[in-house]
Amino acid sequence: MEHVRIDRSLALLFAGILASLIATLLIYSQGLQGDFLFDDWANLPALGAQGPVDHWPAFLRYITSGTADPTGRPLALLSFLLDAHHWPASPAPFKRTNLLIHLINGSLLSGLLWRLGGVLQLPRRDRAMSAWFGGTVWMLHPLFASTVLYIVQREAMLPATFTLLGIHAWLSGRHRYAQADGGRAWVVGGISMFTVLAFLSKANGVLLPLLVLIIEACLPPLAGNARSYRRWLLSTCVPWIVAVVLGLLWFAGRGIDNASPSYRGWSVGQRLLTEPTIIWTYVGQLALVVRIAGSVFHDQYPAANSLFDPLWTLPAIAALGIVIFLGWRYRKRYPALAMAVLFYLAAHLVESTSIPLELYFEHRNYLPALLLFWPLGLALSRLRYRLGAIAIGVLLSVGVGTITLGVTKLWGNPVAQASMWAEDAPGSARAQTYAAQMEGEAGHPRRGLQRLALHRSEFAAEPQVALAILDLRCQLGDVDAADIAFAGTSLQIAPRDPGKLVLNWFSPAIAVARSGTCHGLDAATLERMLDRAATNPHVVALPGRMQDIEHLRGELALARGDTTAARAHFDTALRLLPAANVALEQAASLGRANAPDLAIGHLDVYAQLTPPAMRSPSTGMAWVHDQVLSHQDYWNNELVHLRSALSNASKESSQ
Repeated sequence: MEHVRIDRSLALLFAGILASLIATLLIYSQGLQGDFLFDDWANLPALGAQGPVDHWPAFLRYITSGTADPTGRPLALLSFLLDAHHWPASPAPFKRTNLLIHLINGSLLSGLLWRLGGVLQLPRRDRAMSAWFGGTVWMLHPLFASTVLYIVQREAMLPATFTLLGIHAWLSGRHRYAQADGGRAWVVGGISMFTVLAFLSKANGVLLPLLVLIIEACLPPLAGNARSYRRWLLSTCVPWIVAVVLGLLWFAGRGIDNASPSYRGWSVGQRLLTEPTIIWTYVGQLALVVRIAGSVFHDQYPAANSLFDPLWTLPAIAALGIVIFLGWRYRKRYPALAMAVLFYLAAHLVESTSIPLELYFEHRNYLPALLLFWPLGLALSRLRYRLGAIAIGVLLSVGVGTITLGVTKLWGNPVAQASMWAEDAPGSARAQTYAAQMEGEAGHPRRGLQRLALHRSEFAAEPQVALAILDLRCQLGDVDAADIAFAGTSLQIAPRDPGKLVLNWFSPAIAVARSGTCHGLDAATLERMLDRAATNPHVVALPGRMQDIEHLRGELALARGDTTAARAHFDTALRLLPAANVALEQAASLGRANAPDLAIGHLDVYAQLTPPAMRSPSTGMAWVHDQVLSHQDYWNNELVHLRSALSNASKESSQ
């Protein structure tokens, strides 16, 4: 009879998980029609940056090309090859793979909760129901829709996958120790291997050893081989934890009183004051008492200025400290609840402390929230009336899934989604610009202009808004002097580094000016706007930005047919920051303008310049990428190939 009861519990768990997976699949299928957006465009074009990734040398260049984190996140880059080997590409395969990873994570989570319930010696029916409920609500929760359907956030999903696998491996080793059947390889090897894999997906994956120790601290002590087990567990986990703490302290000491990179606008000290309030906002969203926008734009979120500005800063910090104390104090009396709370807060350690990332992003909860719904599932499983408990669990899951369905439908309707994001974040220049651009692409430029007109004075120093206005005006056929002046002023007074916005906007604008399809936007107008941008102190301070401006001046000269002036501007740009890819691009532009001799001369200028030193090993994957390019002699081969083509073109021209 006992054997039948065990089988029944497992059968119910498997049936429940299968139903939850199907429900999640159906709900998320509504959002698979969306397009790439925002950070997708900043990261995914690496698939075609140096040609299709269809042979080994191209693969090595691609897999080492990541710039996020010291590791470059190579496993996340590798996973994108499942969906495309070139760029541009269709977004649909990327979204389907994201959804598949989410379903795998949900399955791993339910299995993990079942196993943790076993270690806590819970009744099997309670284990089954709580494992199903905890995994299902996590899978269906609307807060994670923006993680699953925002393609580039696969980088946030894969660390969760490897963290779950690492915890499973550790539990297997722990069980073997308890049975006096070895287990050291599972503990040491499992934690170490999956920490590396998680870390190579995204930096927060390095927290796996800390999360393992937190779970261990909440579990009953091991009965057999306890001394050997603790020794190997601590010797495996502690070095990782020490490295994380030292790294975070280094970031804190480096930027506690100084402004973060010029595109942030706040200090690391302000960030540390702000994050506790944001954590409580996340908690409210996870509890579904704070509205979930699902937006990817949060540039409007204000940083705290002191413990009392805003007033809730100190209470938020104090409340967080109290929760940590109580969780640790009662970890043995209420192990599941303490484990879920401490796990959640510890998993925020990398992304919500001293590293100068943007202040707020919903996807940062994807891994930390893994255990959060398990205690509620346990509470339901202990209700006296079993059928009533199951009914409540199903109703709660259906309610959560219904909310998520509304969110995923928006992801399948980009124009409506952009409009809602803009309404939810009226102070976000990114959200307003994106909504206006989407309305323009949908054939409603006047609607987009009306939207931006409402925020014109508020975003006077936001070039993205001013340049979007020009784009929408050009859709209608012309721009006026007031819009051009507004754009020039915004470029001049922007309080932060505009990044690649200037280069990315002016390059197609030059083509528009050359075509004459937008009355009032000509080469002279663009030249004056560049002159204004070149007086912005944040631009002047960065050789890369000044290089962009000189490069654009060269492209404008080509648009006028003045190849000699273009060569002069290209030479100036190259001297600001010598780089082979810049020299190649500019020489190719001169070659396409039927000036092969000038192009060869430009390559000669590059040959006389001192290229930037190869990056040091301390830069991580950037150094590895440089080594790959050097070993392949990639840039020299490209330069030789282009020079040969230009020489042939010069001979043909002279003949």
